[in-house]
Amino acid sequence: MNKFKPTFPDYPHFLHGGDYNPEQWRDTPEIWDEDMRLMKLANCNEMTMGIFSWAELEPQEGVFDFSVLDTLMDKIYQNGGRVILATPSGARPHWLADKYPEVLRKNEDFVNEHFRTRHNHCPSSPVYREKVRIINETLARRYAGHPALIGWHLSNEYGGACYCEQCAEKFREWLKQKYGSIEELNRRWWTRFWSHRCDSFEQIEPPMPRVGETCVHGLNLDWKRFVSDITVDFMKAEIKAVRAFSDKPVTTNCMGFYQGLNYRDFAKELDFFSNDTYPFWGAGTKQTAEDIGFLSDYCRGMKQGQPFITMESAPGINIGGMNFKKVKSNGQQLLEAVKMVAHGSDSILYFQWRKGRGAWEKFHGAVVDHYGKEDTRVFQNVSKVGEILQKLDGVVGTGVKSDVAITFDMETLWALNGSAATGGWSDDYNGYRKCAAAFYNAFYESNIPTDVIGYEDDFSKYKVVVLTVPYLMTKSLADKLKNYVKGGGILISTYLTAVADSTDLCYLGGVPGAGLSDLFGLRVDEVDSYQNPSVDGLHHNCKNAVSYSGKTYPLSGIAEIIVPQTAHAVAHYTGDFYAGTGALFENSFGAGKAYYMGFEQEGELQKALVKALIAELGLNAPMNITCDSGVCIRKREGDGENYYFVINESDEEKNITLDKTYRNVLTGEAVSGKQTLSACGFLILTDS
Repeated sequence: MNKFKPTFPDYPHFLHGGDYNPEQWRDTPEIWDEDMRLMKLANCNEMTMGIFSWAELEPQEGVFDFSVLDTLMDKIYQNGGRVILATPSGARPHWLADKYPEVLRKNEDFVNEHFRTRHNHCPSSPVYREKVRIINETLARRYAGHPALIGWHLSNEYGGACYCEQCAEKFREWLKQKYGSIEELNRRWWTRFWSHRCDSFEQIEPPMPRVGETCVHGLNLDWKRFVSDITVDFMKAEIKAVRAFSDKPVTTNCMGFYQGLNYRDFAKELDFFSNDTYPFWGAGTKQTAEDIGFLSDYCRGMKQGQPFITMESAPGINIGGMNFKKVKSNGQQLLEAVKMVAHGSDSILYFQWRKGRGAWEKFHGAVVDHYGKEDTRVFQNVSKVGEILQKLDGVVGTGVKSDVAITFDMETLWALNGSAATGGWSDDYNGYRKCAAAFYNAFYESNIPTDVIGYEDDFSKYKVVVLTVPYLMTKSLADKLKNYVKGGGILISTYLTAVADSTDLCYLGGVPGAGLSDLFGLRVDEVDSYQNPSVDGLHHNCKNAVSYSGKTYPLSGIAEIIVPQTAHAVAHYTGDFYAGTGALFENSFGAGKAYYMGFEQEGELQKALVKALIAELGLNAPMNITCDSGVCIRKREGDGENYYFVINESDEEKNITLDKTYRNVLTGEAVSGKQTLSACGFLILTDS
């Protein structure tokens, strides 16, 4: 496996640091010098500055003040650090909103928003785009040659939608470009339903829940696509302004599985992908560790396996506003950092470096507490993370090789959330994400690395591909799936496969549609559902289960009644009037096989199926060692270098037995034979 180029060519080291807001301490500049002292004690080498600093940088229109930024850029560099500099477009100054009210958004109730919080700018506004261009170019021109600068952070957590007339007109232009004619739009949106036919593009409005149309699914889905596209376009304008004067790499921090935007489109425009990772540890270490792995693999999959940057994580505690959460133990803080590195991160950065004294995030976790000194538990844990990262320069740029991929498609999730039949799947822990995580955890439990990919990625390099509820299906994707299986691939698909096309029009001729019935060798006749009585008062006595390989597994939701054609059932329903009929099918197709799982299950059956496939295909963990359950093994590799991460994700001691002698990267010592890992303990090894 080839090694990727370092994310920051001028500084090929792990980054350790985070968001720094020195302007909040402008009246007490002695704190800046104290921050430099503490930065070195915390083993931090990076600070991200300028996020939300626009009002300080341009206090009046056309009047700039870079005194704080000048001072801190110099101080950080003189103390051995580097800077990722942000563009400040996420929160505009008051003068801008007052003088140019058209830059503010109109919300989904078609009401003009006031100055308020942050991220309420209109992405279509020519005025706002011009003001952003000016401040971005001014920053880039001033700091392009500064030795501290290693990269650019565009805005902060792009998100939200504007329903103003400017955006509505942009949406109409977008639709004209996509469909060409109003007749084609009417056909693709099925507007004869409820006499919703449009006579012209000018009649189309964004879907607004209280005052607009929300029952045309093609409209809803295209609006989501447009909001993502216009935000990407806004970001591209920011990139253009920065690159007019600076060639440093650019990124923006994304928010994991946030459903407001399609991050795969963002990743195409960025030099590297970066993400905010805020796990909550109250649910238990193992499940949380799996969640970190799933999210990290999702981020790594955004740019074909290229390492990503953890732009934000929480030292000590995750707090949204004033909500206190469970603090992390010493072991959890270190384990969280090592997990992200093991799965492909080339940094551990925090929000925030120093806690502010007031406003919304004054209690959010920080390296430096209000107490202000280094003898806190959190500070000491952060310093330990820095010590570890300083010894991992060889890991920078290395990748993770996987034989298994799981798809995660945001447009499909949008369509499922907008469908009358599957509404309510927007919760992160239900429906779509839950289905993907069930398969992810099944491979995870057996220490089989997994990529989380999009439909546009190359399937041919994987032995197994899992399709997560592929409700939307294009003909080109259907052909791609057939070619993959014909070539010898193993494809696993789930309930609601190929129900509708890209504009959410249901296929005629049966499900799976798009010509996939021969791939799976079956037809879905009906879709049944077993709802949770705690959520839905109906179906209190309705239960069903699936029998697979001698065991019975209860269902948790959808159950499709399936008519086999060439496929043969490997699992069967045990209850209701269709007891004994097939629930999980296998179908040979070319040199490969296609599996179809027509039901929702909490994950235990997926584990049994995956274990059988692992044995059949000879899939291997990254190391040939024996270990207790609860130990995660991952490998990063590139250009002949191998780095092995062996992580105890439980709250009790675990034993492993190594298959050969390795070198402990952190101590330099030779390691072999039986080893005991403490709770949340880990080893980072390389070949001796």
